[in-house]
Amino acid sequence: MWLRQFSRVGDLLNYMDRFQGTPNSPVFNGLKAAGLNTFEDIRANLLERFGAWKNDRTRLDDFVIGLDYTSSQLVIFAEVYDNRSGGILPIGSDGAYKAVFIKATLNGGKYQNQWIEEGVSLKYYLKSISEVFKEDFKVNAAIIQNPQVPVYAFVRQTTGEKFRLAGIFKNMGVHTEQDGSKWFELAIRVPEADAPMDAHELQKNHKLAVIRAQAGSSSDRQRRLATAQRIPSSVTVVTTAFVRNPDVVAEVLDRAAGVCEGCKSPAPFFRSSDGTPFLEVHHKVPLAAGGEDTVANAVALCPNCHRNEHYGSPLWPWK
Repeated sequence: MWLRQFSRVGDLLNYMDRFQGTPNSPVFNGLKAAGLNTFEDIRANLLERFGAWKNDRTRLDDFVIGLDYTSSQLVIFAEVYDNRSGGILPIGSDGAYKAVFIKATLNGGKYQNQWIEEGVSLKYYLKSISEVFKEDFKVNAAIIQNPQVPVYAFVRQTTGEKFRLAGIFKNMGVHTEQDGSKWFELAIRVPEADAPMDAHELQKNHKLAVIRAQAGSSSDRQRRLATAQRIPSSVTVVTTAFVRNPDVVAEVLDRAAGVCEGCKSPAPFFRSSDGTPFLEVHHKVPLAAGGEDTVANAVALCPNCHRNEHYGSPLWPWK
């Protein structure tokens, strides 16, 4: 049953809202005639119980390289809600795709998808209808006509397994076999060293690369390390900074009086510059998310609690 596949309230509500405005449909009338509840009947109760999480929806950056996902998780995010919808799932509206998901089965699937070089280059077949591979089929065109859109490759060895996010790829071209079948040559996306990058994207890419490295074996890492460059390359980053009110920082630190407002422990050390307790001022609702630069929206935290707010289980959740 589809409802059991949802793990977030916002995703479920989005699915249910697809059926609003069709109260006289055959399905609606059939459910009513059978004495069964419709989505319209249960929506109000659902909001009453779980309304606090109505905006909690799966995001693109929730998909992490090296982790496994069910087909249902992928089609729910793509908002197609049908595991038979095919292996190419454009994410976003037409002409404004945020990404394209592909589901690649290497053994026992409809197509002979395979690694050209494992983890680096993938042979992935275009969607076909009645054995006809047309590049202008909508899902094929989503990749071909949008080279800037990242392709998230979810790969499994055989049917019945979950899909593992193998990496984020780009289309290098379409190849045609003698029998008329066509396949994408997908290559792992590597940031160009001379191209400006968003600072958050650079950090995210590094985090994903570490997860991918951890998913492999130590022998593979040692092999790469033997030929790796020892001096890292550099890139130009662009970022947006906020001009924060110094009075907010001073007031929050004064309120804390050297005690972390998270764990209630004294600051772990004193600044060498002025001898004051080292605490960091954190905004409960981030400024980048529209949070206010006010004393009420800020807390003084030790470094551990501050990292927990960003990467662990926050004491002040805002999403």
